[in-house]
Amino acid sequence: MSEALTEDFLALTRQAGLTFTDEEAPRMHDAWLKMHAVLLSRLPTDADLTAEPALVFVPAGAGVAA
Repeated sequence: MSEALTEDFLALTRQAGLTFTDEEAPRMHDAWLKMHAVLLSRLPTDADLTAEPALVFVPAGAGVAA
């Protein structure tokens, strides 16, 4: 595993408030890479964004016009 990649990963985890021991860091980085590869492989390459669901925020007390 590349030291630079490990340091980038550890910087991300520190920003998220996570800390790992020296023994945990390489295992967590490896697991993160595997998870990332699995999730990215499931994304369609030519998705029709108009058919994708969208999250809409409606503030409390607001109405929605049809």
